[in-house]
Amino acid sequence: MDIKQWTWAGEERFPGFCVTFVQDRDPATVAAALGADSLTVLTLIEADQNHPISRPGALLRLGTYGRWVFCFEDRAPIANRARAITRLAQGTRLLQVTKSGDGMVIVRDVVDGRNVEVFEPGGAVYVDGPLRSRVAGLLPEQSRIVAALAVVGDEVGADLDRATLEGPLATALSTLNEPAGR
Repeated sequence: MDIKQWTWAGEERFPGFCVTFVQDRDPATVAAALGADSLTVLTLIEADQNHPISRPGALLRLGTYGRWVFCFEDRAPIANRARAITRLAQGTRLLQVTKSGDGMVIVRDVVDGRNVEVFEPGGAVYVDGPLRSRVAGLLPEQSRIVAALAVVGDEVGADLDRATLEGPLATALSTLNEPAGR
């Protein structure tokens, strides 16, 4: 497990974001489930120019690792909403780490729409499972967000670094408006 790849997540300039991994799907299917109807391949700078922060909606940045698609959202995340999670995990597995603007971190493992594990590293446990103990084993040497992403990344075989997120990725804007939920 390479924790170094995830240290960007603990930097103050990334106050909140959501990283979702969905097994056996393609980026277009994930984007469509999140309310986007088209994908273009853009760098982060191009994405910010095409979808400025002043424009409402969730900016979806998507890529693949083997059998997994990842979706990174760093503004107005939609993938961590209950209905979106149910759609994304239908017939497959979803692993997700959300860091809210206030620093709360939630790790979620969902199989076929059913929560298998949901917890806050070092905090509340909503549905217990094996990822929690793996994350706890990295605390307090690592921040909660870095530990959570390192374990989830290890589980899916991903080492999502900042260079990947800034580089050319399938990009879409979702204006889907769904109520938030745990």
